[in-house]
Amino acid sequence: MRIGLRKGDRMEVEAAFSRATEGEKSPPVGEYFEIRPYGHFSDFRGYDSAKATIQSDFAISLRNALPSMFFDPAPVVMEDALATGTKYDAMLKLSENSGGYAFAILLNDPDYSFFEYLGTRHGNDWQKIMGDFETTAASFAPDIDLC
Repeated sequence: MRIGLRKGDRMEVEAAFSRATEGEKSPPVGEYFEIRPYGHFSDFRGYDSAKATIQSDFAISLRNALPSMFFDPAPVVMEDALATGTKYDAMLKLSENSGGYAFAILLNDPDYSFFEYLGTRHGNDWQKIMGDFETTAASFAPDIDLC
């Protein structure tokens, strides 16, 4: 996914997210970030299905990690240890921001957590997950805001 900053700087965004957490509210993702799909790969659901369930599958713990995804230098790895089923297990930022955007990868395996997956799977599966970045970039859908 492509993450752009709508307003503010790191201090303002982190303060707003902290206030939301302290007040037991959802983080103000849409107020501070523009999130758009940048590509899709899945063995178990299509793009339309993933897009339709993003609000429920992109859980609070990963939403709270968005300031780090945007502002921290790569690599950044955030895990939702409580993710089950179709909820995303991890969010990765593998390269520095480019053109004012951070590019993150949401990972999900309905049978394993991300770190369990890395610890038990060997071979070329990582290449399959990552795919060809040029193909991912070519599937960019600029008209869809996921917030």
